[in-house]
Amino acid sequence: MINLFYMNLIYFKYILISLILFNTMVIHANEKFTLDGNVLYYNTEIASKEENREINWDDVDSFKKILSENPQIKSVYITSWGGQIDAAIEIGDIIIDYELNTHAVEICFSACPLAFLGGEKRTLQRGDKIGFHQGTWDAESIEEYYDDKETQEYYGWKNPFDFASWLYEDTQREIYSEFKYYIERGIDPAFVIETMAARSDDGWYPRRKELLDANFLTE
Repeated sequence: MINLFYMNLIYFKYILISLILFNTMVIHANEKFTLDGNVLYYNTEIASKEENREINWDDVDSFKKILSENPQIKSVYITSWGGQIDAAIEIGDIIIDYELNTHAVEICFSACPLAFLGGEKRTLQRGDKIGFHQGTWDAESIEEYYDDKETQEYYGWKNPFDFASWLYEDTQREIYSEFKYYIERGIDPAFVIETMAARSDDGWYPRRKELLDANFLTE
């Protein structure tokens, strides 16, 4: 009888641990995400691979999956030094659609504020920073992008001048998209201009009062 009791107890513990591990795997399919009750923590800086320590399109897919499977989530706590602009705006749109609040922790820089802006209520941890800078694309990456034959064929570039013309138009499209998004979220246009004027090498980190006055923070 004692042996049977302990066997059942061990079996119960095994099932419990298995369920916990299964749930953890689902939530942590993307290691940048942690779920704690009704708060989803999104921290790009804890990715194990350095090249993955940015906001990217894999994160967009993870947001969609986690939020659809966890309707109790009310807030997203964000920590990131930035990443892909289009992906950050898409994350912001998802946050808007789910009517979530956002809270910046430690650092929210570069493309990160675009995701953060999706929040209904937008707050910043005391002592931490939100930072901005104008867009940048280094020469080596531009050359690599242009030299890719599939990309050239896709866009129909016949020479570097075709590429330069496309790049000029694409840059304007990106700036317009960002500006429109800021305005839609109720941000003071003068503040938006300052975010796009900040140099990319050091950035601009407004004080809390500036963020509140511009309606970037809501409280």
